[in-house]
Amino acid sequence: MNHFAVLLFLPTGALAAELFDGYETYYSSLPNRLFQSSGVELEPFSLEGEQDIRYVWQGMAAGGRHKVELKEGKVILDGRTWLAKSIKAFPGEVVNAGDLGRGAVAYFAAGWACVENTPASASGTAVRHKSVYLLRLGRSKPQGWKLPSLFASCQGLRFLNGQVRFDRLEYRYQGDKDEPAGVVFNEYAIKSGRFVPLAGKHFASFVEEGNVYRFLLD
Repeated sequence: MNHFAVLLFLPTGALAAELFDGYETYYSSLPNRLFQSSGVELEPFSLEGEQDIRYVWQGMAAGGRHKVELKEGKVILDGRTWLAKSIKAFPGEVVNAGDLGRGAVAYFAAGWACVENTPASASGTAVRHKSVYLLRLGRSKPQGWKLPSLFASCQGLRFLNGQVRFDRLEYRYQGDKDEPAGVVFNEYAIKSGRFVPLAGKHFASFVEEGNVYRFLLD
């Protein structure tokens, strides 16, 4: 695409907007991030005689020693097991045993952990969706949430005023075009275990038609 075509695609006032090459780059620029450290990738592991592969990581993170294991659709973290019934899914999302597996990455913070993964079988527009599981540590019962998946990342979680905050992304369209022109970041919080919409809303516009990973924040 030539430079003239790119300029035509930019929104009004784009010269004052901030350009991001990827959602992780945008998330890393946000204040009050819950997970300040880099994630750790889980490695495949199997015991002799086992047919199913589990994915494991153990080591020091966020000032403590942790072990996380993904096995048969369950998350086992520091000796405690999160079953599907322990996870509250955001409306429109489903807790699936195949969400977390090969390529999964875990993040840790005081009192919290997060595991994310894009299934290896994903193709086409499905690769834009990432399963993100937020886990509360140190409670009497395992408690967790599955967050909205479109362009999601554990790195996008914030902690402010005693609440975890995150964004639900949705596409923006112009006129009758089939391809999205950008996305909207709709802010939510987890309050008393529930998903609560907030007033925060940010708009982004794609700078190259067909490229949903390079955008200007309006």
